[in-house]
Amino acid sequence: MSASATHGWRPDSWRSGVQLVGSVGAFMSLTAASYGCLAHSIPLGVALAVLAGIVLVRVFILQHDCAHRSLFQRPVTNDRVGLLLGILTLAPHAYWRAMHLVHHSTSGDLERRGVGDIVTMTAQEYLALKPLERLRYRLYRHPMVLLGVGPIFQFLLRFRMPGIVPKERKVERRSILVTNLGLLTVHLAFLALGDWPRWLVVQLIITQVAAGLGIWLFFVQHQVERPYWVPRARWSLKDSALQGSSHLVLPRAFEWVVGAINLHHVHHLKPQIPNYLLRDYMVRNGLAAEGVKLNLRESVLAFRLKVYDEATGRMTGFPPVHEGPARTPLAAPPSIEPSGQLGRLLTFSGEER
Repeated sequence: MSASATHGWRPDSWRSGVQLVGSVGAFMSLTAASYGCLAHSIPLGVALAVLAGIVLVRVFILQHDCAHRSLFQRPVTNDRVGLLLGILTLAPHAYWRAMHLVHHSTSGDLERRGVGDIVTMTAQEYLALKPLERLRYRLYRHPMVLLGVGPIFQFLLRFRMPGIVPKERKVERRSILVTNLGLLTVHLAFLALGDWPRWLVVQLIITQVAAGLGIWLFFVQHQVERPYWVPRARWSLKDSALQGSSHLVLPRAFEWVVGAINLHHVHHLKPQIPNYLLRDYMVRNGLAAEGVKLNLRESVLAFRLKVYDEATGRMTGFPPVHEGPARTPLAAPPSIEPSGQLGRLLTFSGEER
């Protein structure tokens, strides 16, 4: 993206700093209050942990802006702040940034799926699977896994493993190790000086709430009934943004909490615009009617969508397996655990520098 493309929409360091201090301060205060109250009142302690989890989503949005280097004007400032925020969100910043940039440069591309996004198979690919592979995909797409077991596995376990990154990606591997060291330091401090079991309960509640809410937001950003899925030769960034990204209509207060990420079509079109300028950019550039509009009810119903039917251009539920032999898939089905593709796909990302 050229500098002129975001002229007038660059981050304001003062405004970004206020967001950072306010959001992180609120999260840490609610976490401390939950830890303290849980010793005297379980309902109050749990309620405060739930609120802390909701606020952590906003902290993650700030990290997300750092990933696009849109929270502050200096790239190094974004990287350093993102690294620190990653300790709070459990998401190692450089690694998550790399995966997310792949998502931006491949979203809607049928031939480059499975890295940094929700794995989506075509109906043909699903029918071509062996029974156990089909069961695995069905479990992966189940809401209880996507919103429950999956986030816990992803944030508590998978993000702790340096081996998920190719050895040549040293920056991403280092971010996982540094994040792990930060988390280990905090937990050892509570193990030595505080009530570690109570602290662990608070952290588990916060993680489940924040990760579940975050995955819901991420899921509905591209899982729509009429999605944008095209072969690589026909793919374009603009069409992917405006035709394949959702415009989730939320109450303005909730939109503030999620850092306007619900205006996802605008974000994908202009990813280097900070969260607090997205709505203004949308209004001034006539993009309010663009994107795939969803309301809250439709965002929940989106979890019924399982595979992409190329014949109709729609997302559908699981097709009946007994409907004749499966046709040859468009490409090899994407792996639910993408690996070995990161270095290759990152060359497609115009933001890596």
